[in-house]
Amino acid sequence: MRVVPLGSGSRGNATLVEFERTGTLFGSTRLLVDAGLSARELTRRLALVDVAPETIDAILLSHEHDDHTRGAERFSRKHEVPVLCSAATLEALDLSPRHFSRWTPLVAGRPASVGGISVESFAVPHDAADPVGFVLTNNRRRFGIATDLGHATPPVVERLRGCDVLMIESNHDDRMLDEGPYPWHLKQRVSGRLGHLSNREAAELLRHVVDGVCRVVVLAHLSEKNNTRQLAHRSAAAVVGRGRQIHVAASDEPLTPIVV
Repeated sequence: MRVVPLGSGSRGNATLVEFERTGTLFGSTRLLVDAGLSARELTRRLALVDVAPETIDAILLSHEHDDHTRGAERFSRKHEVPVLCSAATLEALDLSPRHFSRWTPLVAGRPASVGGISVESFAVPHDAADPVGFVLTNNRRRFGIATDLGHATPPVVERLRGCDVLMIESNHDDRMLDEGPYPWHLKQRVSGRLGHLSNREAAELLRHVVDGVCRVVVLAHLSEKNNTRQLAHRSAAAVVGRGRQIHVAASDEPLTPIVV
């Protein structure tokens, strides 16, 4: 399995997850989790990791916010890549299935399959129509991602256990948010139950989901004004323990590919 966060943060989110195809002599299944960069920028960043856009097997959309969907429509139609998302997300985008090369509805808790990869979506608490996280699995590796959620519910904890690679939101430092430039109403939204996880909350989630299977943790969706890479990393490292890699995804460039 190869995981490449192409971009993460308020300027755009997209993550490439690549699995070797089972039962074949060659080839991979390549999935994009979210497409929050422009189609042109997605193509440019994929090229940096030697992936042609037409080889993407599907785009999975977690929710309708622009920083997760900006390039989805154009990229899908230009490169004939199908899109999987819930009907409520499609409606919130004010789009119909014809706006994509092909659309497959996702229902949280009901497994789907793309290229032999199991796609499990699960509900997360966020201020969107039908927001979800994902667990992607083949017969050897498991990837879990939850990057926009105001708090970690027991079902979220349950779904994220047993993953080889975990990609978790670590959006803000509590003190930086409290003392920072955001207006009060935005501070309340970010820190609320339907907002974003702080470094402290991300660490608490990791405390409950990092187990003997987990080898890599990726911290994602860091706020540019209310967090630093060092603070996020330090908070996670205090609970993750030795023997596991911790990476911090960037907004302006792909992370070095993670291979497990």
